[in-house]
Amino acid sequence: MQKPISTEITETNISQILDILADTPARLESLRARLSGAQFLTPLKTGERSLTENLAHLLHCEAVNVEFIYLALMREGHPFSGIHPERDFGNLVHYELFPFDSLLDYFKFRRTVLLRVLSTLTLGQWSLSLPEKGKKRAESVFGRARSMSLHEMEHIAEIEALIQP
Repeated sequence: MQKPISTEITETNISQILDILADTPARLESLRARLSGAQFLTPLKTGERSLTENLAHLLHCEAVNVEFIYLALMREGHPFSGIHPERDFGNLVHYELFPFDSLLDYFKFRRTVLLRVLSTLTLGQWSLSLPEKGKKRAESVFGRARSMSLHEMEHIAEIEALIQP
C-alpha cells in the first residue's frame, strides 16, 4: 500500500501532515457523539480495543512521537532512547483507565500545543533529526510527524468503519 504522503520534505507534504493532525480531534469528537456510557469501554468488535483504549493508544504514541520532535528541535543530534508507546509509556501511565471525555480533552490540548509548534517551523527545522538507539539512520522531525499523522489517520478510519453513524 502506498502511503498518501511521500517522504520528501515539501511545503505540500508538510501541509498535508498538519491537516491530518489538526483533523484528528474533530474526528474523535464525532466518534464520541455516536457512543454513550459503557459503549466507550466496550470493544468495537471481538478482540479489538474499545474507543477509550484506542484513544489511550493514540495518546501513548503521540507522547513518544512528540517527545522525539521536541528533542530534535531543542537538541539536534542528541540520541533518542527508543521508548515503546505501549510497552513502556502505556504501562507507566495507563491512560485507558481514564474516562474518554477526559482523554479527549487532554488529547485536544496536546494537539493544540503540537500544532502551534509545528506550524512555525521552517523547512530546515522540519529536517532536523535525532539518532535513535538501535536504528541505523537518524529520523527527522518531518519523518516522525508524517508517521504519527498516517498512524492516526489509519486508526481513525478503522474506528469510523466500525462505528457507523
